[in-house]
Amino acid sequence: MSLQSNLRRFPSLVSLTLLWIVGCSVFAAEPSWPSWRGPQRDGISTETGLLTSWPADGPKLLWQVDELGGGFSSISIAGGRIFTMGEVRKPEQGAYLIALNLADGELVWKTRVGQGRPNTTPTVDGNRVYSLDRGGHLVCASTSTGEILWEKDYAVDFGGKMMSGWGYSESPLIDGDHLICTPGSESAAIAALDKVTGEVVWQTSVSDLGNRGQDGAGYSSVVVSNAGG
Repeated sequence: MSLQSNLRRFPSLVSLTLLWIVGCSVFAAEPSWPSWRGPQRDGISTETGLLTSWPADGPKLLWQVDELGGGFSSISIAGGRIFTMGEVRKPEQGAYLIALNLADGELVWKTRVGQGRPNTTPTVDGNRVYSLDRGGHLVCASTSTGEILWEKDYAVDFGGKMMSGWGYSESPLIDGDHLICTPGSESAAIAALDKVTGEVVWQTSVSDLGNRGQDGAGYSSVVVSNAGG
């Protein structure tokens, strides 16, 4: 079960804790976990040298951050920063994209990107980070400043909709020059956008799927695979 699935069992994400594990290389120089379930979206870490048992007194607590807001986002790590999302009340209530310093947990920036408790894990690609609020507001922001570079609205721009009232829950996929997302409309079940500009590269329709389930986007995040040739 993924971290994001586990987080759905809890009402909010309010604290982030980093533990120091002696001899562990998880947070060595330039760690990278840039997207939901890791670089390949398979939940597999290539880190080595991990401990086989805990120290007698447990791992040392390095730092702890509270008040990251409510929601179901897990974290992404890239460029010495941790990226996540949460619904907070200040300075204005809404869903925020948040960047923390990996070394000490200090807040680098937070940018309001929508409404409600977010379900999305941010996706980092170079100097850009991508997020999605539960209403389908897709944002591309600068990793260094949090400035919004471009944005799309699934409902307005694609006629998109969700299959239930839980809200959009996908984590956008970066594949080469494209951002792949699922607005969930009849004309744009899946869409590819230029990751730099947000311009639509292509979108694909979906035929009538019958009466099994509801129309609209589901809770899955896109992964790339090669099956059956």
